[in-house]
Amino acid sequence: MADSSTAFPIPEPDRAFHFKYSTVAGYFQQSDDSTDSDTFDFTKENFGLVDRKYETDDDDKDKDKTQWQRFETYVRHLNAHSAEDVQYKVLFLGRHGQGWHNVAEAKYGMKAWDSYYSMLDGADGMTWSDAKLTPTGQQQAKDVHALWQRLLPSGIPAPETYYVSPLTRTLETADLSFAGLDLPADKPYKPIVKELLREALGIHTCDRRSPASTILTAFPHVTLEAGFSDADTLWRPDYREPRSARKYRLQQLLDDVFGSDSDPGVFLALTSHSGAIASVLEAVGHRAFGLRTGGWCRCWRWRRRRLGGE
Repeated sequence: MADSSTAFPIPEPDRAFHFKYSTVAGYFQQSDDSTDSDTFDFTKENFGLVDRKYETDDDDKDKDKTQWQRFETYVRHLNAHSAEDVQYKVLFLGRHGQGWHNVAEAKYGMKAWDSYYSMLDGADGMTWSDAKLTPTGQQQAKDVHALWQRLLPSGIPAPETYYVSPLTRTLETADLSFAGLDLPADKPYKPIVKELLREALGIHTCDRRSPASTILTAFPHVTLEAGFSDADTLWRPDYREPRSARKYRLQQLLDDVFGSDSDPGVFLALTSHSGAIASVLEAVGHRAFGLRTGGWCRCWRWRRRRLGGE
């Protein structure tokens, strides 16, 4: 078996510092150990935002502001008054809606899926290579769209950047979730495709992306990140990326997002996959929080930049 550190060509960062992440608890239900991810319904819980007071609240000036408006004021206040090497960001982590690979795994069972069917492009009238959304998955994403449309007038901060995995099911989910919303003019929906924001790499054809040219033909409105190759250079037919390597890859994705001078945004949306989201949560010290297809988790994180190694 190949060494997980060299099995996939994930580039090493070229920087004289590294990032340390942690999760700020007490502001979203998802970070509370008492919140059961199996029963939690973000659509009924205001994305999980806790009803509480903030040190920036002004009882006279803010009496008519919503919880979201007061939270945004507080987060931006923290960034404005934090140390130079500390940065706060709020992430909307969304899992794609149901795809045909999810249907196939349920149909054949996990054992048969992992040992045989996942290596096929499809069977029994279904195609799951770079799986598309099922009608159920499309409706799940439309339900998220309706939730955003309902919450935007109440002051929920619109994402300032939309990052999306390059797999078809996530691109479809992002479009159905965000395109056509009544967004602020200075915060339009302009998805950026990030190669490292993918599900576990290798063997499963549902996790092999389409060529860049195919992606741009189907989704001409997206922006592919710099250096995005036409062919999928990460997926391999004979090796499945282990959890440790997936966590390292998603850590690199976070370092890119948090370290980019071109993205000063505080509220970011990342449309991705269950495994990728699990690795993001693990990388930042958040408790494990599973998402059903079409599910979203709201998390608040910060990074500290340190010169040199540690």
